[in-house]
Amino acid sequence: MEKTPSACAMQWNIELEKGLRSKKPGKSIEAILDIGPRLEWWSRESNLHAAEYKIFGLIPGEDKLFANAILLRLADAFMSGDKHMKICIVKIFLSELKQRRQLRSQGRKDEGILSKDKVDSYRELLTRIKIVFDSGNVEERALALVLFGCWAHIAKDSADVRYLILSSLWSMHILEAKASLFAAGCFSELADDFAYVFLEMLGGLLVSSETSRAIRLAGGRAFAKMWCPISLADIAHKTGVKLILESSEEEFSLVMLVSLSKIASKWTPLIPRQVELLSSFMTKDRGLSLQVMALKCLRFILTKGMYHFPANSNVTLKLFGVINQLDFSPALHFDALRALCKILPPNLDSIPCTEILTIFSKFLQIVEFKLQSPVISERVFAIHVLACIFDKLLGILKDAAGGIGSIVSSRMLTFTLDRISQRIKLVVDNPHPDKGTEQEVKSLLFILVDLVERHQNLSGIVLDKICIVIEHLVGMLNEITSMTNSVSEDHHITELDKENHTSTASRVLIYLSQILITCFEKLDVSTGGATQVFNRMEHLVGHVHQCSLLPVYIHLIYDLLLHFHAAYQCMWLEIGEDLGSNRNFRPSRYSSLSHDGSLSQHEILIIDRVKQILVKKDYWLSYKLAKYAACNGAWLVAAYIFGELIPMVQSDICCFWLKSLSHLSELERKVQLFGLTLSGNAAGEIMTADHIENVIGAANKLCSLEEAFDASVSGLAFSFQRWFITLRSKVVGTVADVLKLLSMNLLSQDATRSTEQIEARILVHHSNSSKGLSSLLQLLAHASSQFMRLVKEFDLLATSFIVMDRKSMKIVSDLGLSCSLLAFSTGLTLRFASFHGKQNCSTYGLETTDEQFHTQLVHDLLRRLGLTDLETSKNLRHLLDFHRSSRSCSMQEFRNEVSTTCVEARDVAKLCKYSIQRFLSLQAIHVHENNGISRIPRDALQLLFNIIFSWIQIPFRTPKHFFQLRPPISAELFITNEDGKRIDDISVLSGFQLPLTLCIQLRNILPDQLSQVSKLYCILHSRISFQVFSANKDKKVSESSCQAWKSDHMVGLNDKLLHFTTGTTERDGLHAMENAGGTSAVDKFVCFDPNEKGQGFATCLLDVSAFPVGSYQIKWHSCCIDNNGAYWSLMPLNTNQFFTVQESSNSGQSVWLLTATAWWMVVDKTCACASNMKKTENIFSLHGQPLGSQSWELHFQWILGNTKGNFRAAQAFKIIYAKCVHSIWKGRNLRDNNGVNSVRRRFTFVTVTNSAPALSSVKTLL
Repeated sequence: MEKTPSACAMQWNIELEKGLRSKKPGKSIEAILDIGPRLEWWSRESNLHAAEYKIFGLIPGEDKLFANAILLRLADAFMSGDKHMKICIVKIFLSELKQRRQLRSQGRKDEGILSKDKVDSYRELLTRIKIVFDSGNVEERALALVLFGCWAHIAKDSADVRYLILSSLWSMHILEAKASLFAAGCFSELADDFAYVFLEMLGGLLVSSETSRAIRLAGGRAFAKMWCPISLADIAHKTGVKLILESSEEEFSLVMLVSLSKIASKWTPLIPRQVELLSSFMTKDRGLSLQVMALKCLRFILTKGMYHFPANSNVTLKLFGVINQLDFSPALHFDALRALCKILPPNLDSIPCTEILTIFSKFLQIVEFKLQSPVISERVFAIHVLACIFDKLLGILKDAAGGIGSIVSSRMLTFTLDRISQRIKLVVDNPHPDKGTEQEVKSLLFILVDLVERHQNLSGIVLDKICIVIEHLVGMLNEITSMTNSVSEDHHITELDKENHTSTASRVLIYLSQILITCFEKLDVSTGGATQVFNRMEHLVGHVHQCSLLPVYIHLIYDLLLHFHAAYQCMWLEIGEDLGSNRNFRPSRYSSLSHDGSLSQHEILIIDRVKQILVKKDYWLSYKLAKYAACNGAWLVAAYIFGELIPMVQSDICCFWLKSLSHLSELERKVQLFGLTLSGNAAGEIMTADHIENVIGAANKLCSLEEAFDASVSGLAFSFQRWFITLRSKVVGTVADVLKLLSMNLLSQDATRSTEQIEARILVHHSNSSKGLSSLLQLLAHASSQFMRLVKEFDLLATSFIVMDRKSMKIVSDLGLSCSLLAFSTGLTLRFASFHGKQNCSTYGLETTDEQFHTQLVHDLLRRLGLTDLETSKNLRHLLDFHRSSRSCSMQEFRNEVSTTCVEARDVAKLCKYSIQRFLSLQAIHVHENNGISRIPRDALQLLFNIIFSWIQIPFRTPKHFFQLRPPISAELFITNEDGKRIDDISVLSGFQLPLTLCIQLRNILPDQLSQVSKLYCILHSRISFQVFSANKDKKVSESSCQAWKSDHMVGLNDKLLHFTTGTTERDGLHAMENAGGTSAVDKFVCFDPNEKGQGFATCLLDVSAFPVGSYQIKWHSCCIDNNGAYWSLMPLNTNQFFTVQESSNSGQSVWLLTATAWWMVVDKTCACASNMKKTENIFSLHGQPLGSQSWELHFQWILGNTKGNFRAAQAFKIIYAKCVHSIWKGRNLRDNNGVNSVRRRFTFVTVTNSAPALSSVKTLL
């Protein structure tokens, strides 16, 4: 593990001493510069946890000792060194001061290593610096004053230093006076009594005619330091306003505007006065520099977010005026636009709808003007501001009358897309385009994508307009092609120019394809509307194919785009009011797949284009295309390309990776074909065991390859990929198993039966056989439990990768929703079908009761649906009420954890709605129609078949994060004994708690990611069943080193940790004992504060006092909480830790216990020998014991004789008890000498004992 600053302090001190003593030129300066960053690091982590002392073997107070030693060496060097050395020392403390102020602005109260409680030798430090001030020249005195300012925390209470600083304010030397102003400002931030005096003197200094311009500017900057308390800030602000209004110096006014803005930003009551002051400087009669500075200060106050500006305020009108002034600089316009971006959006709610069009028109004019700027960032930001305003307006105008929302939407989209078309034309027409213009196009498209994601109703309009842009772009390329073939020299272009046109247009077309995908995902139209969109896309793709100038991979991307639309645009038939009669619920879709497994014409064309790329041996491009296909559900293309690339790689890891991708693609391809077989679109097809076995075989093959992949990699490499493949294989395999259960007796059926006839045949067969039904339901119970397990694993997967992109996170969450639906449907089918035999679900092997299991299924699905469909959630609660008594029906509110913005989520949500409505229909039959009870098993099983069939039709695609091969952020836990020494076997005596010292270390985390982590939590878990033997202890460690997610306990530990961190479990004592099936277990929750290296330290007691003698395994899991309060699971790097419970005493002796007890001590206050503190005779006797009054020595001998056991704890107890008794003796003598008449005291001890009376070992209460 990495050392902390305190652990490095001794080495740093030695290196600094060697450097300062070195005779090599520049060596001492190098040592000083090296210690600077180290001191800053130390200041950031100056507080030590008790565990740090133990783990790094530090003596308490050692860190303070070396901190003082380092500071004294630097002070000595400052006192005796030359000018260059003095400057270097001042620089490192100025840097440390800057860091301290930044930390203070972030809310940190600790002052680092320069606080008084950590610097015991502060008087010696100040004395050395004062010697330099008293004996040095002007420059040395100035450096000393600056150093006093940097050390304000330890110098602010020194009267001598205060006098030196204040007396130097009127120095004739500018350098010394400026240094004193700096030091006085530092003192004013910490000592308000000093600040009042300094403010009074500073006011006189700045109005004095003898004060130089440089001193006035330095004094203006010092004003910013007088902000606490608010009474001081109020006086300072009023004084500053008076000074700035009376001053005619522009430079001084600029400095004062900044200082007063800093003061006002600290206190909300001062902001209106400061805003009024700033607005007075935003007029034409003020200089341009003052107007610019006023705008910057206004933006500074707005950034703090502490004040709400009315939309029609004077400031807002002046900002519009600044933007409309043509003679102002673009930078000034830009600042005004940024300020408006902060002011207007929060105020749009208060603007009447009739005025919104006027404001939006003004902004359009402003943005059009800003788009003429030569700076790309300003042009893009102008569009961004307009998009922010538009985004806010759409929310306001959603229900507005008069169609204002449509007008605003149309104008916004037309404006943006016209700008995109204009930029695209500029890029493509120019054979040597400006990269900045292309970047602007990309930025504009990203802004458009964001708007479509936020407002789903825009997707159809944007889709249509983007298609027009693409067609126009392809037309431009066709014109270039005709110019290339032209014989006229006026129109002919070179091959190089043509290549430039092609590469630029290809990149733009890729950008445009991304927004098309976003529009497809958001598009939710009727069957007729989807037909129209599909025809439009077919026409567009054909238009792209006609352009010979575009490379093959662009044609392929748009082919896959068409496939994406065909696969994902599901048209669901309308569900009639009579749900019971609607037995043919089927999602239909446009599909280019062939029902018999052969390639369709469209697929043949795609494969031909893939072959053209492979022939050119452009393997990297081929891999990217296969990746693109997998992320869009084109599994045929993905399987073909990955399979062709396998022989091309040399590395075993790459070979395993490509094989995994190929097998996953083959599995998904077979699932697609299996769905087509079930749909019955091809006449005469039936569901046979062969189809199911093909899917199961593909899933097993993928699992086998994943196991081989595990053996070829180490650590957490490919962890997301292996975990995701494993889960997907389990899901597909379990679904296939359920279908196999429903079709196991179909092999003898007529092959010409329709799907509906087959369903009826399956279900009637099982319904008429009580024994067959019981067997089926038992397997369904197992399948439902397996689906529920997969739900939790997908949840864990989603929270275990902090850097996962948003879309990938949605896909993984949607898979969890799918498994929750399958678990719910299978479990509810089990519930309803079991009515036939009047059996309890516990009969089928469930660990919980039927009511608990049913409630768990409903709760989980309800939590995932949340508020996405209120009607469905309400119906789901009705299902819960049906199986629970009224008094136990209360439910907590769940967060909306599933977003229906993805097509997969929308499909699953619709399927949830259908499933719940059908189950409610079965419920109605059970309650109201007694004669229909016999139909319930058949209807329930048929409903399950329909749900699984529909689920299979929902397309599957891999998340983009699947192709991110960076190892995940993980955690390594170091567990040591109480002393912090790492030993192979941590041991504890039987009957005692296990004291542990812990250090957790985050791995594979970047600094910017670490800065977002606020807390670390860990759970330690052990149970008696975890007992291991020395022969297989090493084996278990190696097995779990890289497959943490395969642990049976990881999901359960994560659930406990999640509940603990979110406050949904009892926190009493931070540990819980449980007893399930006679197996004792212990949990311990530990909290860590991470440092900047990702380390956390803690100590804890693991209550294993009930564990028998033997060696046991400790399982653990950890998580982190980010600054937004989000929970993230951390992958464990070392999953197994062990401890040993040893015999507590020799053979035949009783067990020693740790107990709390109280007993009386009789003090003989009349003892004549107790006249002073050194007397030890006749001190006390134990109440209730047949012992007379004894001296301390005799009593100690009695203890030694009666304390049995030669083990270490017993020997330590004797020593501790002796010290305890000695303290009692001293206390008794002290009371007697002070005339205290108390002759009897009750003492409470934490006791190690094996007989009465209790013998103390820890503390006394005198």
